Amino acid sequence: MPIENEEREREAQRVDSVRAHIQQRIIDLGETVDQRRSEATAIGRSFWDDISVNADNDDDLIETAASMAQQEHVLQGQERSYRLAQDALRKLQRVVDAPYFSRIDFRERSEQEREKIYIGLTSFIDAKTDEILIYDWRAPIASLFYDYPPGPATYRTPEMDVSGELMLKRQYIIKAGVLQDVFDTGISIGDEMLQQMLSRSADEKMHSIVTTIQREQNQIIRDDRHKVLVVQGAAGSGKTSVALQRIAYLLYKYRSTLSADNMILFSPNSLFSDYVSHVLPELGEATMQQTTFQDYLTHKLSDIGLKLEDPYDQLEFILTGTEQDPHYAARLQSIQYKTSAAFLSVIEAYGEKLKHGGLRFLDLSVGKKVLITAEELNERFYEKSSILALGERMEQLSEWMLEKLDEIQVDAQKRFYRKMVREPKYLGTEPEMKKMSKIKAHKAIGPLKEKARKLAYVDVLGMYQELYTNKELHQELALRAEQNLPALWETISAFTAEALAGGTLHYEDATPLVYLKGLVEGQLRVGTIRYCLVDEAQDYSPFHYAYLKKLFPRARFTLLGDWNQGIFTHANAHASAAEGKSEYSSISELMKEEETETIRLVKSYRSTREIVDFASSVLPGGEPIEPFSRSGESPRLRRAADETELSRLVAEAAAARRDGGASSIAIICKTERETKSAHVLLKPLVPGLTRITKETLHYEAGVMILPAYLAKGLEFDAVILYDAGAGVYAEAKERKLFYTACTRALHHLDVFFQGELTPFLSND
Repeated sequence: MPIENEEREREAQRVDSVRAHIQQRIIDLGETVDQRRSEATAIGRSFWDDISVNADNDDDLIETAASMAQQEHVLQGQERSYRLAQDALRKLQRVVDAPYFSRIDFRERSEQEREKIYIGLTSFIDAKTDEILIYDWRAPIASLFYDYPPGPATYRTPEMDVSGELMLKRQYIIKAGVLQDVFDTGISIGDEMLQQMLSRSADEKMHSIVTTIQREQNQIIRDDRHKVLVVQGAAGSGKTSVALQRIAYLLYKYRSTLSADNMILFSPNSLFSDYVSHVLPELGEATMQQTTFQDYLTHKLSDIGLKLEDPYDQLEFILTGTEQDPHYAARLQSIQYKTSAAFLSVIEAYGEKLKHGGLRFLDLSVGKKVLITAEELNERFYEKSSILALGERMEQLSEWMLEKLDEIQVDAQKRFYRKMVREPKYLGTEPEMKKMSKIKAHKAIGPLKEKARKLAYVDVLGMYQELYTNKELHQELALRAEQNLPALWETISAFTAEALAGGTLHYEDATPLVYLKGLVEGQLRVGTIRYCLVDEAQDYSPFHYAYLKKLFPRARFTLLGDWNQGIFTHANAHASAAEGKSEYSSISELMKEEETETIRLVKSYRSTREIVDFASSVLPGGEPIEPFSRSGESPRLRRAADETELSRLVAEAAAARRDGGASSIAIICKTERETKSAHVLLKPLVPGLTRITKETLHYEAGVMILPAYLAKGLEFDAVILYDAGAGVYAEAKERKLFYTACTRALHHLDVFFQGELTPFLSND
């Protein structure tokens, strides 16, 4: 609702006044930063000048050490002071051109006067009057803006709930320091602001949504009561943005006890990680640990010596495979089995069995000479019955090995020395020969000590291989775990053993192997992580969830996904096996936490109503999705006579969308195989066409071509589906992939096909 001109003028004057205060503070902070930088540099340069080093006796050494510690403390204090001032300066520089975006007027129940609360990305206090000119959007009172219409309202502080009346709710659009628009709003964040944001072109990077957070999104951002928070978010509902605002909120609320190092975000791929990389810095927070589960597995298995299959290669196999392939059905069943909670219980039974026997060790050798045999290690490990965990016993074994290797190194050093003495051509002095023999002994034995420290003498891969070469062992473990072997077990075990022997690790084998490795080596827990966020949670298996729970025992989990986009085999298999249970309840059972909350975000803010309605028809029985009230053109369907005409029509559509103002245009294919083929045909027809692969770390605006599964989480002004014919999209396993491709479009969706249209759109 627009406001009167006189009130608008007052608001414009306040913007100018607040900006003037911020600009002056920026000048003051700039001088402070320069001064503290100079002081820290000066202290660093004079560090040794202010310390008298005296090593004549123990008292002098103690005095010298105390003097150094004192000087180091002074230097660290100056550097910390400099960093704090620099951080404050950067935050103000970030907001000076748009200091705040909303205002609420709130009157507490026991008060007569209303308080005007201006909300922005960071708080700002008048240094002379101590008046809070801007409240940080994460402050408790700011939640009123997101949660309530004018009327009775309550917000929660750490000490108590504060009730009163919300008397005004106002939004601002400020750009380059100028108030461009101001309006009052009611129940939700004003449609005017959302319409402006949603009609924009897609950027190369995701941005924060603090100016348009909706009530249900705010509930997720500020939830700090539940150990596990499961968010089912429809495509375009803002679940990823909400996750990042949640991180910023938690870092703000618990800033004295929580840092970015205590949080980790698992993203679907490196391209997506780059896409969201600007959000936290935009909010003034340090970037948290961010990785993909694939990168994590690669790191944990770096010493195994196997080539780890990429999850997208696994998916490519499933999407391009046929029933005629003898391994196809067995591979599907293998994936379902190895990603299940049942198989995790088999691995745990294996860990229990290994406490009493069965561990495999490797010889420690120098060249052809074996210094410590695998038999010695096995005997030492199992010589005494122990109640200690495998990892603790392994630590004791490593300590024994290091002591033994120290003795071997001393003996080697003596042998090298005696050899030098007997060598007539060597004319070095005795000290030189002793030094040289010490260096040679360290060079020979040092790598073995490193192996002992890293537990590289444990043959974890051999033990995992035995699960597939020793059927009796696997049956025994399955019986202990009260599980059954898959029907196609013989085929599964044969091709798994063959792959492992050939140096390849299938993706479905990676997490079980990492888990077994952690059980054996005692390196299964990371206690420093307090919050773990998983994006595209529908792509994680029951085994993944159980493993993450054990890996981060102190962490609270936020799991964000859309089961309409569950495109991996295990996602569909385990959902079907739930027998009426929702995926959410299954996750709750796997995480074994009573404090679990599930929140559904059903409204999509990405696509136009026409595109949302079109995509929803693809999954008639899927999770509900409601479009935001933004209209546009209907998706366009067009048939091509053959592949030559198809590529020409797609190229013409890309050119038309670009000429129409679309800055990001995605030509989406079903698979990587189809993407390669289409890229060859389209490259001469589409100037500047960029092919996106799983190795792509970032993309720039323009026309790009990519497989549907790499487009997950991203959005584009215009999407062109390369071939939606029945010959490409027909099987049930492809329905959710097709839905995912459709929901990437913000404003325009063009669907081309050869032959018959996919049956997923047969109702149209």
